[in-house]
Amino acid sequence: MTMPRPTGHDVRSRVDAVAEDMLELLAATVRAPSESGWEDRVAGVYADWFAGRGWPVTRQLIGPTGLAEGEPRPEARENLVAWYPRRRGLPCVVLNGHLDVVPAGDEQQWTHPPYSGLRRDGHVHGRGSVDMKGGIAAGLYALAVLEDLGVDLPFDVAVQLVVAEETTGVGTRAAALEVPDPVAALVLEPTDGAIVPISTGLLFFTVDVTGVAAHTSAPWRGVDAFELLIRVREALAEFARKRSASYRHPLFDGVPTAIPFAVGTARAGSWRAAVPDFATMSGRIGLKPGEDPNAVRREVERVLAQFAATDDWLREHPPVVRWDHEGLPGWETPMDSPLVAALRSAQKESAGAELLTGFTAGSDAAFFGSRGIPTAIFGPGEVTKAHAPDESVAEREVVAAAEVLALALARLEVGDG
Repeated sequence: MTMPRPTGHDVRSRVDAVAEDMLELLAATVRAPSESGWEDRVAGVYADWFAGRGWPVTRQLIGPTGLAEGEPRPEARENLVAWYPRRRGLPCVVLNGHLDVVPAGDEQQWTHPPYSGLRRDGHVHGRGSVDMKGGIAAGLYALAVLEDLGVDLPFDVAVQLVVAEETTGVGTRAAALEVPDPVAALVLEPTDGAIVPISTGLLFFTVDVTGVAAHTSAPWRGVDAFELLIRVREALAEFARKRSASYRHPLFDGVPTAIPFAVGTARAGSWRAAVPDFATMSGRIGLKPGEDPNAVRREVERVLAQFAATDDWLREHPPVVRWDHEGLPGWETPMDSPLVAALRSAQKESAGAELLTGFTAGSDAAFFGSRGIPTAIFGPGEVTKAHAPDESVAEREVVAAAEVLALALARLEVGDG
């Protein structure tokens, strides 16, 4: 006998019963240092968990997919695509999470070893606890709770645990070969427990400027590439400020801009006593939901050309821009879509109020949302703790996320795709 729609009390009681197992799984996966390129260090832990539940799982090596050119170790790295409760041929909802984590960096900056998986003071500590093994644990146990309660969902669920989200995004693109036409996608990135139905996108760029070297005792004999680069950056920043002023959305009211521009690295010259003859910077510029990335690329190139035309040197030696990534498009799912409605209803029952926000960080949600697939991001943990020393996630947040996810999936109504 199945139970089609459990009550909040049913779900809460069952989540509480499995919470310790869920947190132990999270700790075990954090102890597996699955940096990008080495996701196979943790894939087996999840594969064993799926096998223990009896859910069929495909272990998809990325090498044979034809999408892994230039990827390290393609013969060893694999996506996991598990089906809950099995593949029945019903419309499919995707739960997506990534196996890879960023490097730990200087371990001396960590209070606890970065891959300890230590459970202390109500937190699970370690690299990947927030981004995003906490979300994966919550998603897996949300499904386990529904299975334990006998819930018969009117759709199949494909759990995609993918490689390379932190680098190229090839994992989710490859997983789409196994699950080509989902009717909805729920990405388990950390959102501090907020529902995210909208995300701006981004383009990564590098700009190179050339000059003429000269001894710093007579800098006027050279052309300072670094000074030129600073002026180029200001031209791009002004372009970005105008773009920011043109886009407003209520779910981004808490941030200065929804489409950030930032330079992450800059380098100039090769010797302290020489005017630099070369300077370069790399960064990102935001994309509005639905905006054509190629159109923004052309606009950036136009801005650089216009700026170069104002300078005698740059007119003959224009800055060169390179696009370092195919880009992540922005996307938006309507507030009244069944996926967002189910999440809002679940959160109201679980937490007493709904919390919605927009996302300015890149994620694999862009793959789904930009294709018109109803998409939302939801997961435990503060995204500001990701990629930083002393990354940790509060255990209560993982438990709360599992409850919301279970209730939302139990209430989700989908069409035939």
